[in-house]
This record gives sequence, structure tokens and C-alpha cells, in this order.
Amino acid sequence: MKKWKELNDLTKAKIIYSGELALFAILFAILGSLFLAGVILPSDWKKWLVLVGGSLGSVWCFADFIWILNSPKRRAKNCLLDKILLLPSAAASLGFNIFFWIKLIPFNSDYDSLFAYFLGAILLYFALIYVFEAIYHWKHPIPGLLEESEKEEPSESKEEGQ
Repeated sequence: MKKWKELNDLTKAKIIYSGELALFAILFAILGSLFLAGVILPSDWKKWLVLVGGSLGSVWCFADFIWILNSPKRRAKNCLLDKILLLPSAAASLGFNIFFWIKLIPFNSDYDSLFAYFLGAILLYFALIYVFEAIYHWKHPIPGLLEESEKEEPSESKEEGQ
């Protein structure tokens, strides 16, 4: 606990942020592997959740990418690389979701294995992205994190001078 207090705020934030990304990577890797291995089977509610959430998430991913490109204020606080890395999964997810919507997958168990493979592959892709981001953002913190750190530094130096 003493070592934690000796760290500066930026290092603490980097540890927390990269650790959070690493935990998500582990979670996605485990879930993706379980779906690919057939340990977790796609039930109807999981199919509906993935179809609705995946479709909305894919559209949001493209909208967020366009927003970050068009907004200098948003670009200054976010990492463009993070948005770019999600675009392939958003495109694949949107394509598969359109196929699944057309076939009404929740009502057709013939596609359960395809659905499980797709979901497992997407989750493993997310795991790879989050492993990369955990390492990358340790070396290059997101701009919003740096901005918060810079705001706190002047206030700390004023307190030390008093």
C-alpha cells in the first residue's frame, strides 16, 4: 500500500486503465473459447441479446468513428486507433447480424453452431484488441487521461508552495 501512495497520479491511472483492459481481454478470451469449444451453447435469449446488441453496437461503432473524425474536440480526448481497431469487428458483426435477422436465427436451431462460432470468433478478436490496447495505452496513455493528469499537476504544485 505504501508503494501505491508513492506513485504519481498518471501512473496510477495508467495501471487502472491498462488493468481494466487486460481484465476485459481475459474475460472475452475465456467466453470466446467456451463458445468455440461448445461448452456454452447459444440459447434463445443469448441469440436475441447478441442480435439486438450486436446490431446496435455495430451501427454505433461506425457512428462513433465518423463522430471522432468530424469533431476536433472529441478527437483531442480519444484515441483514433481504438476506434479503427473495432471497425473490422463492427463490419463483420453487422454483416452476420443482417444474415441472422433474415434467417430469424433465434427461431431456427439449424444455425446454432454457426452462431456459436461467430460469437466465439468475435469475442476472441475483442480479446486480442484489448490485450494490444492494454499494452499500447500503458506506453501511450489516452489523451483524456493525460488531460486529467495535467489539470491535477498545477493544483498540486500550488498546494506544495503554500
